[in-house]
Amino acid sequence: MTCRRILPAAPLLAVVGAFVLLASSCGSDSNPVTAPPPVSPVPTPQPVPPPSTGGPGASSCPLGDGTLATSCERKSTALIHYIESAIDAVIVEHPELFDLTVESGNRTRQFRVLDADSYIDTVVDKLRQMGLCAQRSEQNAEQVQIKEDNELSEDFDIYLGDGFIRRGTGSYRLSCTPASFPIARGPDDPPVASGCNRPFPPPISRVKLKVHFRGGEFWTLNATPLVGHDVMYCAEIGFTDGRSLCPVRPEGHPERIACEAWAVGEALDTGRVGPTWYLEGNPCTGPASGCQNTDNQYLLWAYDSGSYKACASNQACGFLSVDRIND
Repeated sequence: MTCRRILPAAPLLAVVGAFVLLASSCGSDSNPVTAPPPVSPVPTPQPVPPPSTGGPGASSCPLGDGTLATSCERKSTALIHYIESAIDAVIVEHPELFDLTVESGNRTRQFRVLDADSYIDTVVDKLRQMGLCAQRSEQNAEQVQIKEDNELSEDFDIYLGDGFIRRGTGSYRLSCTPASFPIARGPDDPPVASGCNRPFPPPISRVKLKVHFRGGEFWTLNATPLVGHDVMYCAEIGFTDGRSLCPVRPEGHPERIACEAWAVGEALDTGRVGPTWYLEGNPCTGPASGCQNTDNQYLLWAYDSGSYKACASNQACGFLSVDRIND
């Protein structure tokens, strides 16, 4: 095919433009030259933000706080479908958290978990993205609490002790009405990870000292931090005999060590949790000083007679006069 065009006189730029237009509209016996397609820039990979949960008890809940005045019991679960959906989404979006070749039970999708904390935190984060209030439980960091309103909250244990996902009705633990979380903590309350939960102990008011064991070379003294006078607190933690002075928790209570550690603080000389011991106002540094700390900061070896003192970090103290000669 032959194309014939008459070009009027024009500046050189117009002539060139017309020639290009002519070439695009006329056929050619030769192979056309095709311009290469534009190269799209390769996007720079963006780091994946970590879950926003921040660990046990950390919470972000637009529905507001729960209440301590709640009734909790194990019954039929109403919210488990949210837990199941969140776990499924985390498996798809974060396969790096699991060994997808190993399941606890055939075709259960209870895969082996490679990083338990990241797994639980990421499930909590996914629940929040779904519009729910969710947090890791203060009492058990492997459990997740969720609610979609303040009328009901439920607890689920989503991690098996042998390292696998726990799911299905076996993960359900409790339903609380009205919702039991989150509970705001004051500036003087123990931190979430302390293991000491409500009711929180009042400040230590004194330290009770006694002779725990009379040995030959030394006597062993025992210190028990007390709070009060607070009849209501003592009754609430189980001392129903009307006492106003009591330990932070009864002997053998699972939170006794944690609550005592938070309330008593660390000894000034050893840096360990427990009271600081003195004999006649001097630190206990070993047999030459007349007294020695043991591997338990609440116990002391008393080599000499004299006035012994043990003080919590808030300087609440207890005193005991020891007479190893005439006693």
